[in-house]
Order: sequence, then structure tokens, then C-alpha cells
Amino acid sequence: MNCREYMTTARASDSVPSFNLTSLPELLENAHKRLERVQLECAPYEEVMRRFDRPTTLFYLDPPYFGRKLYRHNFGEADFEKLAGQLKKTRGRFILSLNDVPEVRKLFENFQIQEVELHYTSQKEAGKRYKEVLITNFNPIPS
Repeated sequence: MNCREYMTTARASDSVPSFNLTSLPELLENAHKRLERVQLECAPYEEVMRRFDRPTTLFYLDPPYFGRKLYRHNFGEADFEKLAGQLKKTRGRFILSLNDVPEVRKLFENFQIQEVELHYTSQKEAGKRYKEVLITNFNPIPS
């Protein structure tokens, strides 16, 4: 699997950039500061988690949607069960984003589940909102 398959974006040639080009140096400097200790990997999640799992690690996982055949490499129910088992053993923290369906809520019921509504800019129906869940093994919004 090639990482570039999942890292594509599109923008209409007649659209206006959402930032002022004169602020680009500041944006890059801020991004550099925020990401200087971040490490991005392109490998199977099992390998990445095995190599980097420690209490100080935060994993962000964004697997294919449950029950949807939208990708070149999809997950079946057994893949999600395996992922849930792996996450139960994780020493670090994780954030897992998935589509909000009953099967996902059941598989990951031992974790914290936060519902979010999003709109996807690449959808035909402008303004339509979609429900997803963020699943974590920690409270992302401390009280």
C-alpha cells in the first residue's frame, strides 16, 4: 500500500485560498513548532503500535469506515475486532475516528466514545452533516 493513495486533496482551480499569502511564514513557523516532536509513519498500524507504544505516545488511528467499501484496502469485521483487542493492550493514549454505526459502538464500548458531526468538502451535497465517533482510552476533555 502506498501512503500517497490516502493523502490526496483537491481544490477547484477557481477557488480562493483560505489564507493570506503574506501570513505564510508565520503559519509555517507555527506548524513547525507544533509538529517538531511529531513522527509520521506509513506502515501497518500493528507495526507502528508495537514499535512506539509507551505511556507518553499518542496514536491517531483513522481506519476505513466500518461496513463501507470505499477504499482500495477495506477492513472487515474481524479486522475491527483485532484492532479493538490491540487497543485494549495499548499503554499509550489513542484517538480512533470512525463512522457512527451501532457495530462500532458495540466493538469499542469499553472506551470513551464522543460523537461529532462533520461536513465533508468533497461531497456532492453541500452542507450535509455526517456523524462520526472519536474513540479514546482517555478523557479528551478533562473537567
